[in-house]
Amino acid sequence: MAAEVAPFAKTGGLADVTASLSKALDQRGHEVAIILPKYLMVDRGGYPTELIDLPLSFRIDNEDRTGWIHRAKFPGASITVYFVANDFYYNRNGIYHDGGRDYPDNLARFTFFCRAVIEFIRSGEFTPDIVHCHDWQTSLVPTYLKTTEKDVQSLSNLKTVFTVHNLAFQGFFPREQFPATGLPWHTFTQEGLEFFGDLNLLKAGFVYSDAITTVSERYAIEMMTPEYGCGMESIVSACRHRLTGILNGVDYEVWNPQNDPMIVSHYSPEDLSGKSRCKAALQEQFGLPVREDVPIFASISRFDDQKGLDLIYHAMEMLLFEGDLQLVVLGEGKPEYERLFNDLTSRFPHQVSLYVGHNEECAHRMLSGADLFLMPSRYEPCGLVQLYSLKYGTPPIVRQAGGLADTVRDYNDAQRDGYGFVFNQAETKDFLQAIGRALAVYRDRTAWTALQRRGMACDFSWGRSADKYEHLFESLVEDYS
Repeated sequence: MAAEVAPFAKTGGLADVTASLSKALDQRGHEVAIILPKYLMVDRGGYPTELIDLPLSFRIDNEDRTGWIHRAKFPGASITVYFVANDFYYNRNGIYHDGGRDYPDNLARFTFFCRAVIEFIRSGEFTPDIVHCHDWQTSLVPTYLKTTEKDVQSLSNLKTVFTVHNLAFQGFFPREQFPATGLPWHTFTQEGLEFFGDLNLLKAGFVYSDAITTVSERYAIEMMTPEYGCGMESIVSACRHRLTGILNGVDYEVWNPQNDPMIVSHYSPEDLSGKSRCKAALQEQFGLPVREDVPIFASISRFDDQKGLDLIYHAMEMLLFEGDLQLVVLGEGKPEYERLFNDLTSRFPHQVSLYVGHNEECAHRMLSGADLFLMPSRYEPCGLVQLYSLKYGTPPIVRQAGGLADTVRDYNDAQRDGYGFVFNQAETKDFLQAIGRALAVYRDRTAWTALQRRGMACDFSWGRSADKYEHLFESLVEDYS
């Protein structure tokens, strides 16, 4: 269960992960079902759904709220997808927010979702052994199972796994909103959901789940440190015996330049000629001069402090004054970062272009057409786009943090090894040095082509990670039996 699952509802990497991991487990012969809210974007996407006879009714914030369950088939898999429908909560433009502001009733919205999932399981429509919960929006399911629902016989065998995709997003709500959860007040303690006087739903996932995972081995360690723990390092450390870092995988049926239907020309490690055509198409699409000799840098990112976008701005500002290069940016989020990139586009209109928003096709075209991918995150639990960029022969320049450190091997000029460029400190000068190293290799076409091919040969598919999830799930079921 998750707040978003591709292709039905997506704002970022969470949707890709929930979809591709489900497909990987389905392909291994497991019976997999997915459940998420039925947002307006599901209807706008034209996905046909079937209403099933399972009405839902809960009292939340002193109001009776009614919903329904719909179902559909996941494209290209034997997975059934279930949707929790309630127009009052989900018939909106966004998943979490609109116009950059969180919906003020998000606690009620995701409380309804979690209570609906519990009732759905009790109905017997689908009887799982494991409920895999992703991020704070789902954390009330393990909480209910260990508190208000602990004596329900039909739920007594159910195990929960809680995956933390980003510790910074904690589901904080004021103490006064706690009654909306329907939980007894004795759970609002330091040992339960209370966190510095308020409600923390991410903490609930840590406290009440049978097992916890996060999205890379390094991030599992980083979460227990003050630098990356986001104030929760002591809670994470207390749960470390239940915590496992499992690297996210890539669905290469979706992200592969050899058969990607969204790009203008296919190519492979053996024949990279199509990438030049993709580059020309990208320059044309973004209104930049079509020049093969100019390196194009790309950034695809949520506009957030985490992502090191200020480093991109300051580094590119200096390089654009001094050199002949181009920059294309795709993303949305905090207005201050949109202003920074608009500043670059106004000052360097023939070198910089910005697309504000989420556009899946544009992301594919940027990765296929760009020469270098920028990802200088201050922290990065796993990261997916650097993995996509490797497959598309677009070497990433990343900071050594979290999943970036676990997945990108720094280029070694002496050994002609590695397939990306890594820097340590979140400082403009360090970032510029990494960019300088990358441009030096870029000018050596033989070395550059070899570097591209090494990156394209990397295998970050779900194979090894799905093995680890299988082992974890089976251990939980075996513990019960």
